[in-house]
Amino acid sequence: MPSLSDVWLLVDDTQMTSAFSGGSWITAGPGNGPWLGNTSTYIGTPGGDIIVSFQGTSISFTGNTPSATNSPTWFLAGIDSNTPYNVSFPDVGTQIYTQWYQTPMLPDGLHVVNLSSIVVDLDYVVITAGSTTPLSGSTIVVDDRSPEIAYTGSGWTTSDAELNFGGSYINGPPLGNTTHRTNNVGDGFVFPFAGNNIDVYGIFEWTATGSIGIDFTLDGETTPSVLFVPTGASVSQPEAAHYQLFSSGNLRTGNHSLIMNITQVDGNQSFVLDYLTYQPSFSSLSSKPNFTASALSRSESCSTSLPSPSNTGVDVAVNHSMKTRAIIGGVVGGVLGVVLIVALFFLLRRRRNRQAYHERVEKSILQPSITMHREFAPVRPSYFTEPATTTISEPESSNPSEDVTNAQIEELKRRLDSLANGELAAPPAYH
Repeated sequence: MPSLSDVWLLVDDTQMTSAFSGGSWITAGPGNGPWLGNTSTYIGTPGGDIIVSFQGTSISFTGNTPSATNSPTWFLAGIDSNTPYNVSFPDVGTQIYTQWYQTPMLPDGLHVVNLSSIVVDLDYVVITAGSTTPLSGSTIVVDDRSPEIAYTGSGWTTSDAELNFGGSYINGPPLGNTTHRTNNVGDGFVFPFAGNNIDVYGIFEWTATGSIGIDFTLDGETTPSVLFVPTGASVSQPEAAHYQLFSSGNLRTGNHSLIMNITQVDGNQSFVLDYLTYQPSFSSLSSKPNFTASALSRSESCSTSLPSPSNTGVDVAVNHSMKTRAIIGGVVGGVLGVVLIVALFFLLRRRRNRQAYHERVEKSILQPSITMHREFAPVRPSYFTEPATTTISEPESSNPSEDVTNAQIEELKRRLDSLANGELAAPPAYH
């Protein structure tokens, strides 16, 4: 297979009908076989050719090799204008499902590959993109070992075991020869990408028991699902390859983030990841965002902030310590703000009360109440000695009531002035 740091383009056999020439090519499926897209194209007698033109640096072919009886064990491979050369199938004499041919690394550009005099079964091809490869409308496939996938949790294991397809099907490896699997609650992965859709494919184990709950969170929207074997289901394939675990449908053009999280495990059912596919929103490798560093950073953050099984939260890349500091700062700022508001309220209230007091005093002087005509009987403070007898003589006046009232008003003014100046007013003098 190409290097894991390369960008791979996935092409199914049904997208290559014009590449099959000569002989009698047959498309098998759709059905329940182990094929990508549920189909494969094969030829059982010599005389057929596969002619593929592509733009990139390499191309590989995967499917069944010829049967062990009465079939050629080799074919001719011609690349561009070079002389064709003999290529032997792997594991000659035994029919296997495998990558049965890959070109050498070629200069980046347009190439034509002619595989002639071949008896074979083709499932899909993988093209390694180059800087000149037009990517619009293509399907990028991301292997489970890609550095752009950031795994979280401690239960992940990598397996290169051959898949058991059962029945009359030939066993073989998963795409890219490996899978990642886990059945540990809290495990997950993060995959950032720039595209118009995304699909997740894995291996479904029909012989496993129990169930496993999964949350797929795409751009903050969570889709829960459960993997389990239905009661009474007939098992024709112990392991189903190219099993679709998630499909987004059409997305807005731009950058996205897909998060997977295991929420529940019952029995020995596992989540097995083989690969992801998406249609890019960029047209060439030069405009492809570099997500490797961000995925790794996201993984470190997710290791402590991925949602619990009962929480579908999404934004896991936010730094926890920054959030804590922000919360503390907000609380402290809020408390200080409340204290300042309360202090300002009491200050204004005190000033308003003081002003109202002076207004009331002034008003009582300028506008005496109707009871002011009554005889004023002052009350002495307790620290004054009460005289044995108190004689109050009537003032001589042609209008005694008016004279007494005026005198009382004058005395009240004097005492209020003393109170305003902070002095202790002496009791009024009586004659």
